[in-house]
Amino acid sequence: MPYILSYTKPGIGIYNYISDYPMPETPLNCDWEHSMHMAYSVDGEIFTPLRNNTGILFAKCAYDEGNSMGVTKTLQYPFIFRMADGSFGVMAVRRNQNAPDPVSKGSAMLFTSKDLVRYEEDGFLRLNDEDIMNPRCRYESELDAYYVEWDTADGKFCGYTRYFKEIGNVKPCVKSKFDEVKSCEYDIEGAISSNIIEVTDDELKVIRQHFDVIYNVGVSPIMLEVDKGQSIDMRRLPKATFIYSDGSTHEKCVKWDESVLTAIDITKAGEYEISGEVIQKKWDFPMRLGYKGDAKFKDNGMSDPCVTFYNGKYYLTSSGGRPIHMRVGNTIEEAFSAVPIEIDVEWEEDDSLGTWAAELHIIKDVPYIFTAFCSQKYQFVRAYVIPCNGEPDKAENWGKPMLCVKPNGNVLTEGGISLDMTYFEINGVHYVMWSDRIVPSGNLDFSNADPANIYIATIDPDMPWKCTTEPQCILRPTYGFDRYGTNVDEGPYLLRRGDDLFITISGSSTGVADLYNLSFLHSKVGNNLLCKEGWDFIPYPFLTKESVQNQYGPGHNNFVKDPDTGDDLMVYHAVPHDENGKALGRKAGVRRVHWAATGLPYLEMTEDRDVSEENRKVVMRLIVK
Repeated sequence: MPYILSYTKPGIGIYNYISDYPMPETPLNCDWEHSMHMAYSVDGEIFTPLRNNTGILFAKCAYDEGNSMGVTKTLQYPFIFRMADGSFGVMAVRRNQNAPDPVSKGSAMLFTSKDLVRYEEDGFLRLNDEDIMNPRCRYESELDAYYVEWDTADGKFCGYTRYFKEIGNVKPCVKSKFDEVKSCEYDIEGAISSNIIEVTDDELKVIRQHFDVIYNVGVSPIMLEVDKGQSIDMRRLPKATFIYSDGSTHEKCVKWDESVLTAIDITKAGEYEISGEVIQKKWDFPMRLGYKGDAKFKDNGMSDPCVTFYNGKYYLTSSGGRPIHMRVGNTIEEAFSAVPIEIDVEWEEDDSLGTWAAELHIIKDVPYIFTAFCSQKYQFVRAYVIPCNGEPDKAENWGKPMLCVKPNGNVLTEGGISLDMTYFEINGVHYVMWSDRIVPSGNLDFSNADPANIYIATIDPDMPWKCTTEPQCILRPTYGFDRYGTNVDEGPYLLRRGDDLFITISGSSTGVADLYNLSFLHSKVGNNLLCKEGWDFIPYPFLTKESVQNQYGPGHNNFVKDPDTGDDLMVYHAVPHDENGKALGRKAGVRRVHWAATGLPYLEMTEDRDVSEENRKVVMRLIVK
């Protein structure tokens, strides 16, 4: 049988970030590392880390402990066990980052899971009056009860519980019933092991489909049958169906050897082999940017890139200074390399530090730029919509920025800031979604600002700066991965596949750019999108600094269709490092979104994972009947 190893990582100190400017925060590594990690093995000896050796199960923060920012919670000693019904339980110790949690002192935190993919917090089991360590649990069918062991400063103890409401028969534990798991035996960087549990082949398949690296493992046989004398249209030759490690597939175009095809006498029956080379689009990282005599563009730096297709052209916008820079091209590559058009408009205030996260959206065939105006008084960061009267690549066609307001005409966030607004339409209903943050002191000081939350409302499509429903909060920073350094959820953007609606959320540190990461809100067409209950926040990150080598802090992206293949492309920024480990600032990248066997988007599909070296050339079997 296969096995799952649960573990954490040390999580001590702060993140070592080498940059040219002082950081406003010192994020504790425990926020990220003190979570349950998992590795799998098919033989019980060699274990492979899942999710790139990052966390899978995080504790929720607490917003009910007298701190409006919430209290970040972490986990140590996560122990996986079987429940009486064959499902899974996890027992762990909850902490306040790197310190004991007084609320759960002496208690084991409980989770339940059907598949070790998604988890439910299931309360606490009080075991002791003092701090506990290393709780362990197993079901004993002969007693129809769960046997529990734990450690304290005074030694080991054990007891029994039936419903995890209270512990009974507590006594000192002379000899443990559990095997010791030594981290050094499994050769996983930084692992502090908790336990190993057997799983079935089917259970492991589901776990790996969600958390393992996905890569190309084969190509389906390619065959074409034609009748004698039938002409062969080169444009209609078969594509290659690539097979991936999770069981998913993807069709790819092939450049077939035309000289061999044309030499075949198709008036005679026979079988032939035609070789071909897979056509794979390659995207540079970083994408090279065009610039106009301004040295600040020479390093290809760009934050929050957004590519939009409209009227046969691709438009690239981003965060930046004033005026707004827009690049235009006939292809996505041309848009990046184009010299920017400068869009300078009149703002109500004239002390601008720039604009943030400019996105071009087309509403009822009218172009609009959604952006945030950033004044030198940070507490006056506001979401605006700029209408266009004509083609968007003409700077003179852009009109007056319109302040985004609630139905009563008031600003979106009274006593705070609003930014990163995006737009989408579902079944004729027009929505905006943005990040919103209350700043009690009137000054953007991360030490007293509330978390940055995600809000949604409907709008009037003829005046998209006007909300037609009251803004509703649908997401707050909840886990260590979106509270790492700064408690921030921002940069929402829709990726739709059929009736599935995925919203990427950029979370965590806004100062230490390496620590930015992407997660997903998920919903379905037909759900009430205007309430928190209409969305499911998938509680682990989908793209992190561990996902792709030397691409730290991936985040704030948008999606656009590949014009040649119809694939979803992710446009994003990330931070490369030089040979000395120095962060080189945010750069833009493009990558194909792969749809995994789970139905979830996979954002880590690099060129090498997408097409293995041995499958770059393929063969088609041609049968003339």
